[in-house]
Amino acid sequence: MITLPEFLDGTAACTPAVAHLFDSTIPEQQQQARTICATCPLRAACADHALTTPEEHGTWGGLAAQDRRRLLDPTDRSWLDTQGRVRLPCGTLNALGAHHRYGETCNTCEAAQEARTLAQRRTLLAAAHAAGGTVAGAAIHRRIGEPVCLPCRAAEARRSAVARETRRLGAQQRELATAS
Repeated sequence: MITLPEFLDGTAACTPAVAHLFDSTIPEQQQQARTICATCPLRAACADHALTTPEEHGTWGGLAAQDRRRLLDPTDRSWLDTQGRVRLPCGTLNALGAHHRYGETCNTCEAAQEARTLAQRRTLLAAAHAAGGTVAGAAIHRRIGEPVCLPCRAAEARRSAVARETRRLGAQQRELATAS
């Protein structure tokens, strides 16, 4: 059980009725505790207390134990924004997700995501080329805005020829069936 410091003198939003939320490790209850902290006038002082004491358990000032560990880890570049939320370094996929959750846009995160997507598409394209060119490779060429290479174009042509032949044979079979 968490023992409250003296500065939380009854003006805090964490009343005994909701105290179980602040000691919970269940993500939904931790989020409920964070929501309560967001309106508390003592949120900043409480978070500062938890980071300097350091408190190992519970939610303090809107920060769960894992949030405080991140902030105290010298190798982690996480930081607190003005609303007391733990923010991740821009340019990471998780930071982009946080921006989206908070209804924000970030040019750094968007550009990094575009670079990750392009790298993934280039990897898939390399596999298509290793296979001698594929229809999927042709689609990737177009998606990344470059001309389709000859092996991928040939794969599309082969697929088109097979599709035409299949349609032709199907039409012949239908003609034979109606003639008999």
